[in-house]
Amino acid sequence: MTRPPLAAIVLAAGRSTRMRSERPKVLHEVLGLPLVLHVVRAARDAGAERVVLVVSPEHREAVAAALAGEEGLDFAVQEEARGTAHAVLAARDALGGFRGTALVLMGDAPCVRPRSLEALLREHRARAARCSLLSGRLDDPRGYGRVVRGPDGDVTAIIEEKDADPATRALREVNTGTFALELPACWELLERVEPSPHTGELYLTDVVQLARASGARVHAEPAADPGDALGVNTRAQLAQVTATLRERINAEHMARGATIVDPRTTFIDARACLEEDVRIEPFTVIEGPCRVARGAVVGPFAHLRGEVEIGPGARVGNFVEVVRSRLGAGSRALHLAYVGDASLGDEVNVGAGTVFANWDGQRHRECEVGRGASLGANTVLVAPARLGAGARTGAGAVVVRTEVPPGDTFVGVPARSRSGAEGSEA
Repeated sequence: MTRPPLAAIVLAAGRSTRMRSERPKVLHEVLGLPLVLHVVRAARDAGAERVVLVVSPEHREAVAAALAGEEGLDFAVQEEARGTAHAVLAARDALGGFRGTALVLMGDAPCVRPRSLEALLREHRARAARCSLLSGRLDDPRGYGRVVRGPDGDVTAIIEEKDADPATRALREVNTGTFALELPACWELLERVEPSPHTGELYLTDVVQLARASGARVHAEPAADPGDALGVNTRAQLAQVTATLRERINAEHMARGATIVDPRTTFIDARACLEEDVRIEPFTVIEGPCRVARGAVVGPFAHLRGEVEIGPGARVGNFVEVVRSRLGAGSRALHLAYVGDASLGDEVNVGAGTVFANWDGQRHRECEVGRGASLGANTVLVAPARLGAGARTGAGAVVVRTEVPPGDTFVGVPARSRSGAEGSEA
């Protein structure tokens, strides 16, 4: 069956005033991705074929650059900050002659889940509604507009907190800022929104009263999870959504067969991939598109970042940082080591205190360590350096841009072959 046309309008023109930041608010990161990218991907997972980001003139280039890896995005510029209804109208030209349902999403609300969007769309279409919205129930609804329902359960109004009386403020159902609008019919409603007498802004929430006045019913679909309603205006709220998304990501990995010993102290990037039977010990941070293969153990107090690949059965232990590197199957770096820009074969042992000195003052350079090699405690490999299969270094060896032959042992500062033959310069 052909799916009805679906587009998404993501409002991403907000500034970082309350965050006290020069960076556009939607580009602040949560678990490796900008806030707005979490929203874009949720919209796409819910079926949006077209995505339009509404941005401010001064931040258009920054937002476009940050999302350069995402294909199929269109941008619309809200020339003046005149409110959310005005921002949605700014997307009209980018959507051209689109006819169908448009999801309107807030670019600073990264916790919205595809299943909540799918439920909203399902009810919106089943009721043949012109306008529907996603609501959330919060224990602490301060700062959010309240959803007011009539006796029939339909939405009669959304009242901003500053305009609410005590009875309305006591309501816990809030507006998440996510709407489903039928286009082109709702363009006319948006054009009829009047400026707020308090701020002069044009609020998207006023579409509710306009739709009701035209005789249409307005449905509010509760979000699948109260956390879906969370948005970001302050640093404290940024920490709150980070905690929510961290909990979700960790739960997803555990459902797929990874063991996370203490999810409360474990941070895993949204781009990371963990295979079955991986074990993540407490106080581990995994940043970037890291891949941890079946049976590997990471942590405690370990840090992976960048494009890291941990092979099957490999171990990364206490206070070990691995950056842009690969550890082969069964390799071990168990204590107090820095492994940067390195490729380690299978069954390599990295002794305590080992450092891959990958920065030459101008650029990062790489080291290679062959299968079955063993690095003694406090070894320093000054890149580029290569150790052949089965090669070894003594404790405290400093291998300076040298190639260590397979099976040989290098010791000293600078390191030389224990047999007396010097290694070749890499």
